[in-house]
Amino acid sequence: MHSSKNNLPAVLLGALFLLIPALYNGYPMVNPDTATYLASGFLLETPFDRPITYGLMLRLLSLNGFSLWLVVFTQAVIVSGLVVAVVRHATGGRPHLLQAVVVLLLLSVGSGLSWVVCQVGPDVFTPVAFLTMLLLLLYKGGNGGRVGLHFLFFVAVAVHMSHPVLMAGTLVLLYLCRSFFAAVAHPKVKTTIVVLFVLSVAGLGIMGSALSKSRHVFLMGSLVEKGVARQYLDNQCGTHNYRLCAFRDQLPDNASDFIWLPGSPLYKAGDWAGSKTEFNAITHDIFTTPKYLLLFGRAAVEAILRQLVMFHIGDGNEAFSRQSVLTGRIGTYLPGSEASFLASRQNRGTLLSAFVVPNLMFNIIAIVSLIMLVIMTIGRKIALPVRFILFVFGIGILFNAADCAVLSCVLGRYGCRMMWLLPFCTLLVYLARCGKRGLPPTGEHIGDVHSANR
Repeated sequence: MHSSKNNLPAVLLGALFLLIPALYNGYPMVNPDTATYLASGFLLETPFDRPITYGLMLRLLSLNGFSLWLVVFTQAVIVSGLVVAVVRHATGGRPHLLQAVVVLLLLSVGSGLSWVVCQVGPDVFTPVAFLTMLLLLLYKGGNGGRVGLHFLFFVAVAVHMSHPVLMAGTLVLLYLCRSFFAAVAHPKVKTTIVVLFVLSVAGLGIMGSALSKSRHVFLMGSLVEKGVARQYLDNQCGTHNYRLCAFRDQLPDNASDFIWLPGSPLYKAGDWAGSKTEFNAITHDIFTTPKYLLLFGRAAVEAILRQLVMFHIGDGNEAFSRQSVLTGRIGTYLPGSEASFLASRQNRGTLLSAFVVPNLMFNIIAIVSLIMLVIMTIGRKIALPVRFILFVFGIGILFNAADCAVLSCVLGRYGCRMMWLLPFCTLLVYLARCGKRGLPPTGEHIGDVHSANR
C-alpha cells in the first residue's frame, strides 16, 4: 500500500494545475449565486432557495473571511486527491503518480474541470460525490479512510439541492446491478450502498426548509421552459382563475428568466411565497393528467439530450460593478479581497471573451474522447474494475443531465460539472491498456485479484 504522504506532492501539483483558470483571472471565478452563499454563511441564515451548507463551508474555508483563494485551493486539493486515487486503482497498482499528474494536467487544459474547481460555488461537489461513492464501493483499505470518504460524500450531497435525488437514484441503480461488479466491490457492498443511500436522504434534512420554500418555483420554471405551462394555461385559464393566467403571454423561453428576472410573471403572480398554493395546484394537475404528463415527458427527453451536448463554461461569469450585491458582500465579509476582486479579468470584462476558444476546444475534445473510447472498448477485453469505473461515470453524466434538465433547466454550467468525466474515462482506459494487468496485486484497492478470479 502506497503511503498517502507519497501521494501528497502529486496531489498538490495536480491541484496547482486545476487552479490555472483562477490564476489567469487573478481571482476565483464568481457568479450571482456567490453573493447568496456568502450571506448565508456569514449571517448563519438558510437561504430560501438553497441549503446553508456551502455558505458555511465558505466561511470555514476562507478562515472567516480571510480569502476565497483558500476555498478554491481546498476544492482543487479534494478533486486532485480523488482523481489520483482513481488513476492509482485503474492502473493496477503500477507506479501511478506521474501518470496521475499528467492526467490532471490534460483534464485541466482540455476539459471544463479546472473551471468548475475555480468557481466559488457547489457545482464542483457533483463530481466529488460520484468519485467518493466510487471509491467507497471499491475501496478495501482501513476504516479510517472509509470514514473520511463517507464524510466527504455526505458533505458533497448536502451542498446542493439537486444532489440527494441524483445520488439516491444512482445508488438504487447500483444496488440493482450489484451482482455485475461484486467481484471487485467492497465485501460489504450491499451495506455500503445502503449507508450511502441513507446519507443521501439525510442530506434532504439539511435542505428541508429551502425545499419547502422553493420547490414549487423551480418546478414551475421547468414547466415554463418546456412549454408545458403555456399550453396548460391556454387550455385551463377559461375555467380556472389562476393569477398566472393574466401573464401567460409573457412567459419567458427559459426557466432562468422566469425565476430570476425581476419583471418575470413569477413576481407578478405572487412572488416565491405567494405563488406556492397556485403553483402546487397547477403542477399537481399537470402531473396527474395524461395529456400534459405525456407532453412533459417528450419535452423532458428533448431537454436531457440538449443538456448532454451543452457543457460550456462561462455561465454567470459576467463582470460585477462596484454597486452590485456581490461586490458589496465581498467588501463586507472579505474586506481584504475587494481590491483584487475588482481588479480581476472577470470584473474588467475581459474574461467572457476568453471563453470562446476553450469552449470550442472542449467540445472537440469531448467528441474525440467519445470516439476513442468506443474504439478502445468495443470488442476488446477491459479489466472489470475499469469497466465498473466507466459504468459509474457514464451513469453520472447521464443522470446529472436528467436531474438538471427535468427538475430545473438546461444550462451549460450544469453539464460542465460532469462532462470532464468523458475524457477522463478515455485516459483511464488508455492507461489500463498500457499495463499488462488491469488489477492491483493487493486486496486493499479496486479490483482485488483474488476476488476477481472467484
